[in-house]
Amino acid sequence: MTIKLITFKTNHTILAKVVDEGDIGILIKEPVQVVSIPPSASNPEGGIAFSPFLEYSEEFKTGIKVNNSDILTINHPIVDLENQYNRIFGSGIQIASTLS
Repeated sequence: MTIKLITFKTNHTILAKVVDEGDIGILIKEPVQVVSIPPSASNPEGGIAFSPFLEYSEEFKTGIKVNNSDILTINHPIVDLENQYNRIFGSGIQIASTLS
């Protein structure tokens, strides 16, 4: 099970645990929508936030099926994003970022 950044053809982007990838679709657990926060006076750099995505469905913890025809891309999230997700849903283990 790996954590992936999934962008749908509707331009919504989620972060989720991908349990299974098949020819027809994927099975995901504990998805959250990744939302951009625009810059403001109190936060001049802006940022990102997680918003619940199908959190109140019965399948949230067991697995939600998503058709491949609805997906634009599936990517590996950057380390900071994956660490934030793991703080909420994972074991809390942090991935060390590479030093430049």
